[in-house]
Amino acid sequence: MNRNILVSSFYPYRDFWLRLGLSVILAFFFVFLGSDSITGTIHGKYFIADLLSGFSLTFITTSLINIITSFLDDQYPWNKYFATRLIYQFIAAVVIPAIFVLAFMYIYLIVMLGLKKEEVAFFNTEFPISILFIIFWNVVYVGYFFYRQSKISNRELLSLKEKLFTLQNVKTGSDVIPTLPENNISNTIEEETDFTESNSTTKIKILVAVSGNKNIPIPVETIAYFYKDGNYTSLKTFQSETYLLNHSLDELMRLLEVTLFFRANRQFIINLKACHYFTNEENGKLEIHLIPKYDTEVIISQKRAPAFKEWLNK
Repeated sequence: MNRNILVSSFYPYRDFWLRLGLSVILAFFFVFLGSDSITGTIHGKYFIADLLSGFSLTFITTSLINIITSFLDDQYPWNKYFATRLIYQFIAAVVIPAIFVLAFMYIYLIVMLGLKKEEVAFFNTEFPISILFIIFWNVVYVGYFFYRQSKISNRELLSLKEKLFTLQNVKTGSDVIPTLPENNISNTIEEETDFTESNSTTKIKILVAVSGNKNIPIPVETIAYFYKDGNYTSLKTFQSETYLLNHSLDELMRLLEVTLFFRANRQFIINLKACHYFTNEENGKLEIHLIPKYDTEVIISQKRAPAFKEWLNK
């Protein structure tokens, strides 16, 4: 797949204080490793230099793994590209940090301090331990990735239960206003390929969404995208909250600001700010990657692609 990134952003793990504290602990650990006398080590010639270099090395290495892993989480998530991700993770987040550690300590011990290689225990003792720590830190991030995914799945399950409850209310004629019939609308959409927006100057700022037996006002600017979900219309906010709507996508395009929202296809209306990046696909089609992520591909046809690119530049 050609990954031409329009807007690429990834968010490093927020573990600054953990990495800082860990760097201090490991700095002392490596300084005193193999020491015959703690007092003698503290009063040693290179104690402060060794401590600072150990701290710097650990903090830079963990930060490097953080940035690399966050980037790979964004581009090659474990749950979608496991085999590819495993290879990339090993090369980028294990091999490269290990080479960095080796180069850092070689420069510090051999070049700066002028020690001879046979006089230095690091390459035979501390370096293998450093490799184990690098692998351990990778495992921590991988574990956290799947933990975070499980929390997202649980939220989606709760959202689905709410949606099912709402649909039951709609079918039984409760106080919830049912979604407008889609028969004629879907036929019109199936035949329509241009998705022409209305010239109406009345643009709404608030939409009333449905969650269970509640009607909830949602500010339009907080909505990432709208999509067809069977015979119903749903929206997802930038906070990954999902709600039902009593409007078809055609009706929404007549109500929304066209400089902010774009009709991507028969199933989707997307907010400009929700467009993470897009990739060029075969036959001139575009695949849109959204924030928050959607479970399936969001494709813009070859005919709609020029309009989409023009919309981005408005």
